[in-house]
Amino acid sequence: MVDYSVWDHIEVSDDEDETHPNIDTASLFRWRHQARVERMEQFQKEKEELDKGCRECKRRLGECQRKLRELELGGGKGELEKLQAEAQQLRNEERSWENKLEELRKKEKNMPWNVDTLSKDGFSKSVFNVKPEEKEETEEQKEKKHKSFVERYEKQIKHFGMLSRWDASQKFLSDNPHLVCEETANYLVIWCIDLEVEEKHALMEQVAHQTIVMQFILELAKSLKVDPRACFRQFFTKIK
Repeated sequence: MVDYSVWDHIEVSDDEDETHPNIDTASLFRWRHQARVERMEQFQKEKEELDKGCRECKRRLGECQRKLRELELGGGKGELEKLQAEAQQLRNEERSWENKLEELRKKEKNMPWNVDTLSKDGFSKSVFNVKPEEKEETEEQKEKKHKSFVERYEKQIKHFGMLSRWDASQKFLSDNPHLVCEETANYLVIWCIDLEVEEKHALMEQVAHQTIVMQFILELAKSLKVDPRACFRQFFTKIK
């Protein structure tokens, strides 16, 4: 059975939401984007402050332990006890800092992904970075394009549909970037339907997983206004 729980932490793009006709949709989406960015910046600031505090505590503990070693070789008892108490207090502080950092890491791991987190880096150097303006195609043109694509690449699409590991999927798309497109997603959807009709449920589940992978890559590209081939590697890096 395919595990779909990984998709639970992904936020869909803003343009999937329906808004009231009296609402300025563009402004609403900009506000949502800004709010996400501010939350991410606040989270990063908190993480940096905890890292800094933990490092400083470790530094002070190391200095205290160095002084203790020196006193143990020949120092006053009172001063030794004072340093031992200080070292114990610093060890307690160190554990407290580390616990806070661990809680923050868990929080970060459970944060939902969105366009901003998935696309944080990795796009500017891609040769496919800018998605050209597309002319509206007629239904006849779309059908002809789909048929031609399937005739040429059906074997490769089916191979992708049968893959089950993230690494294998990423490598296959890296070797065959032409498959990262709407035609592949449409073929996989139709194949899923055919498999369900044939009552090949386990195989349908597998192909459905790969269908969702392709559809999410396309949705991410649409949100970023880039060619889909520019973002699938970053998608796999994050999802793994």
